[in-house]
Amino acid sequence: MKNLLKVVLVLAVAAGLTACHKNVKDGDATSEEVVAVSEVTMGEEDVDIPAQEVALGVVHFELDKANLSADNRKIVEANAQAIKAAASAASNYAVIVEGNCDDRGTTAYNIALGQKRADEVKAYYVRLGIPADKISTVSYGEEKPVCYEATQDCWAQNRRADTLLQAN
Repeated sequence: MKNLLKVVLVLAVAAGLTACHKNVKDGDATSEEVVAVSEVTMGEEDVDIPAQEVALGVVHFELDKANLSADNRKIVEANAQAIKAAASAASNYAVIVEGNCDDRGTTAYNIALGQKRADEVKAYYVRLGIPADKISTVSYGEEKPVCYEATQDCWAQNRRADTLLQAN
């Protein structure tokens, strides 16, 4: 039964991701936007399946901003649907919202701005019915870039909040 619930959780998350996958031109997907679901082997009931961590839709922000645009709210709403689907399959899950910035500005400023971004996304998840105690936030400031070029397009990719769904 334990394995069946985990399989249902993985399938629910995968189904939810199809609703929130960002439109990406060929070749433009970052590693943060590609979801890999580990293969689940059915067999003995006492086999432990390691925790699954799935990245959901990425929210991007304007320079020096932490507010959610209409497009960002749609991404968070689709993510919330996937999280709710996972929660209906198993109650043992956690949501982690990671705030990120580009490499301009001081370290302290970027950590604070990354935290504001993560908190804004968390607050919207709570308004959408995700329990606050299931969501944690962290700011990485400029420490986890997905693009390393000094261009406007690259900086825009790094100004983001990543949401991870962790099922245990």
